[in-house]
Amino acid sequence: MGVAEVVQQLRADKESGALAELCDEHGVELLTLFGSARLDPETAHDVDVAYQFRPGAPRDDLAVVNALGERYGDLLDIMPLDRAGEVARYAALGPADVLVELGEGVFARTQMRAFRDYCDTQRFRDLMVEVMAR
Repeated sequence: MGVAEVVQQLRADKESGALAELCDEHGVELLTLFGSARLDPETAHDVDVAYQFRPGAPRDDLAVVNALGERYGDLLDIMPLDRAGEVARYAALGPADVLVELGEGVFARTQMRAFRDYCDTQRFRDLMVEVMAR
C-alpha cells in the first residue's frame, strides 16, 4: 500500500467508524493526520499521524503502534502527543485533519493547549538560536 492508499484507507475507516473503534480499543481519544500526506498524498513519503490517550486509560504505545501498523502498513509515522515537544505538538494539531475524536471538544482543547505551550516557549527557542549564532 502506498502513501495515497494509506491516506484513502484512513479516511474511509474514519467514515465507517472502524478507525474510532480501533482507537477506542486502545484507549486513544484523539488521532490526527498532519504533514505533507494530508494535502498531497501523491508526493508524500510517509503518513504522519498523532494520537492522545484518554485520561486514565492504560498507555500502551506499543499496542497502538502495532495496531495501526498492522492495519495501515509501515508508511505511518506515529507520534504520541503527550510526549511530543511543543513545536511537534503544534505542528500535529495546527493544520491537521481530525481522524478520531472520542469526546466533545477534545481536539479543540488539545489544540489550544498546544498553541499556548508553543507561544509560551517561543522566547526560549529564540534565545537558543541567538546563542548558537555566536
